[in-house]
Amino acid sequence: MHQLTFVEELVLLGLDDRTGALLPTPVMGFNYALAGAVIADLALAGRIDTDLEQLTVLRPDATGDALLDNALVTIATSPQPKSVSHWLGVLSGQRAEMEDEALKRLVARGILRREDKKILWVFGTRRYPTVDNQERTEVKTRLSALILGDDLPDPRDAVLISLLTACHLAQHIFAGPPYTARAARLATLARMDQVGREVGSAIDALTRVLMSMHPMGM
Repeated sequence: MHQLTFVEELVLLGLDDRTGALLPTPVMGFNYALAGAVIADLALAGRIDTDLEQLTVLRPDATGDALLDNALVTIATSPQPKSVSHWLGVLSGQRAEMEDEALKRLVARGILRREDKKILWVFGTRRYPTVDNQERTEVKTRLSALILGDDLPDPRDAVLISLLTACHLAQHIFAGPPYTARAARLATLARMDQVGREVGSAIDALTRVLMSMHPMGM
């Protein structure tokens, strides 16, 4: 079975199991999380490296994944290396394209199906109910065991938990008393991946800016 990319897994986990609609998360938070997923996918593909100071292109050659390659071209054409937070801001603006492409792939692989409905015969709504729930169940089961247990995460699970926590999806996916009791464990796991930490920092900074602009409306 072909392994899902971080972008595909994030989009899949971000959908409500019952309705197929996106779970309630701050819009900009999910934008940044998707951008972080792209960066993590590029790192996994050996195209980039990240540290506390900057993101560096190791290999500019195409991965064969159009979604990742578009981001790679954007990063590689920069005249000088920039920080991870800079590229999170740039790539977060491509949320619609990234999400649409991930959904198309999940539908094409038979994991989701697309439903288009009309409300009052005018306003269109689109949902993506699960067809084959195996992929989502496997990911959730694996991450759940990690949160409730004491094992160290492998790098891939560390990325996923960090991204899910940063955009506040983890609190919807892993809800209930057993997970509440493991809040400290979840927070520790979320800090284990640098890209995820950068996503969380970027979201926190944006939130502070918005609150300073609209203190009574937040």
